[in-house]
Amino acid sequence: MNCCEAESFGRDEARKIPETVCAFANSSGGRIVCEGFDPADLLPSGVPCVRESPFSVYIPPLEWHKKPVILNGRVYRRVEGENLISGLRAKSIMAEDSNEPSRDDWPCEAALNYADTGSFLARISGLNRNMSRCTKTELLRRCGVYSGKYLTFAGALMLGEIVRISARLDYSGGHSEIEALNIWSACTRILPRLTSVLSEKCADAFRELFINALLHADYNADRRINIAITSPPLTVTADNPGTIRGAIRNHRLAKMFALSGITGGRPHGLDIIRSYMPNFTLKQDMLTLRTTALLRLEGRRELPDPVIL
Repeated sequence: MNCCEAESFGRDEARKIPETVCAFANSSGGRIVCEGFDPADLLPSGVPCVRESPFSVYIPPLEWHKKPVILNGRVYRRVEGENLISGLRAKSIMAEDSNEPSRDDWPCEAALNYADTGSFLARISGLNRNMSRCTKTELLRRCGVYSGKYLTFAGALMLGEIVRISARLDYSGGHSEIEALNIWSACTRILPRLTSVLSEKCADAFRELFINALLHADYNADRRINIAITSPPLTVTADNPGTIRGAIRNHRLAKMFALSGITGGRPHGLDIIRSYMPNFTLKQDMLTLRTTALLRLEGRRELPDPVIL
């Protein structure tokens, strides 16, 4: 008698299949049943399965040394000395990841941009009444810009001048480029200009793409983020350092995004993007450790001349 578990997936839930496959392979096995589509193309490579019908497969349990692991959003088989990644290398990456939550809390020797800090504090006070009577210094501490007496790495990224966020427009026979030196400037100066001519649903997807590129970047590896708009066809490409991981990489930055209203209280950015473009995917380069995303754009009117930037 087969006592394995079974999990059913609709098309909207298909992205969860690799994680479920790993859970079955790492435990006592299980069955993947898809509602009207073939699961074969969505199964992690290298994880054994048994075809049972056009819409279902059985995942057998694996021996301990062959159990798959999920690293940076990708699935690997844990086979020592073989395949894409070894067990020792997997342990090394997981140990590295476990230290990441404290990275944007590190002290940083940098100066804050006076104008950007002022507009940031004005936004915080306006959105959070419980902070409206705080002094500027106390506000910066409560937001995570400062920790005690020192400036945090996250605070320098948000309001200093230590990062390079480049937006390039290349269409209509010309091109222009603008560069922001901190995340706040990118979100308040560049983002509104880039979304002003897009349709409402497209602008929401673009905004989520832009915000995700800033919030989930690994700024310890590189501090360059590139946003490029080209036509025809009208598309945006976002390129940022680091690969996607299961947990938030920059905890202090996430707090600043939430308090300042940048994320708009919507935690599931990729769902918003896929509601506009269902086949949207993230491409992760494991050699350069960068993530690239491509999104088609729909304008509500003719794009302005590139010199707007």
